[in-house]
Amino acid sequence: MGTLIKMVSVARPRINFLRGDSINLTARAASQCLREAGIDPHDLGILINTGIYRYKNTGEPAIAALIQEKIASRNTDRNGSRNSGNTFSFDLNNGGCGLLTGIEIINRMIIHDEISYGMIATGDSEPFPGLSEEFSFNAAAGAVILSYSNDSPGFSMFRTYNYPEYSGEFESCTCFNKTGRNGTGRNILKVMQKTSYTDFCVKCAVKSLYAFLDESGKTLDDIDLIIPSQSPHGFTGRMKSLLGLKDSLVELPDGGRKVFHTAGPAFALKKVWDDKRFRNSKNIIFLTVGSGISISITLYVN
Repeated sequence: MGTLIKMVSVARPRINFLRGDSINLTARAASQCLREAGIDPHDLGILINTGIYRYKNTGEPAIAALIQEKIASRNTDRNGSRNSGNTFSFDLNNGGCGLLTGIEIINRMIIHDEISYGMIATGDSEPFPGLSEEFSFNAAAGAVILSYSNDSPGFSMFRTYNYPEYSGEFESCTCFNKTGRNGTGRNILKVMQKTSYTDFCVKCAVKSLYAFLDESGKTLDDIDLIIPSQSPHGFTGRMKSLLGLKDSLVELPDGGRKVFHTAGPAFALKKVWDDKRFRNSKNIIFLTVGSGISISITLYVN
């Protein structure tokens, strides 16, 4: 009948002062997600990685392939061998909206009976600790497993709204720095976020949300939970205030200057998954925001 969330897991560095690395963090979240769902890697039809800020700026091979290799080595399949079967894996780069884009792709594959299980994994970390400019994201990762359900509608109506007039509000790039160790230089990450970025994200998100609700035939009063991005800093608080919401919009504790990037919605989902609010809610909206500015929204019905 629809695509369900089977399990969600998250990972942070085990010791607070450690900065972590995105590849190992994402593999840990993915491996834990499989264990808690009772699924071995062999059963995954697809694995999509949507992390953006990668350990040592790794571009090749695909991070998804590295995650696939690591989760296969941490789990044994039903025959006792260590492999991930015929799982198709790839990286998908869509910034803060990547998680929902990955869910949309897997949803289509599941409802067309092409796969039984799919996983979206995502994680970010500072590429070279201490050598980036204005990097303000937590080292964190999340993983979500999707499966088919005969009982619940699950995901429906995916929409993305783009606001290219604000494309210069948030940018990041890697640039060669000639002052590296021993004069050799290295590529460093530069993050450029304007002070007005959060305001524009809120403005675009609210406009998109009401457009989505109008198209879906629902009102804000029909929605039991809103699971949003947790960045930029201040985004969730301003959304709550502007929409007049309290507990229905999921907000993680303020961690100060650093926020969650691509894994933010997974951490918000994990919070309401653990306290049972997710399963006790009927209509749930996922709302993600990314540079561009892009807003991706979907409806999930239990």
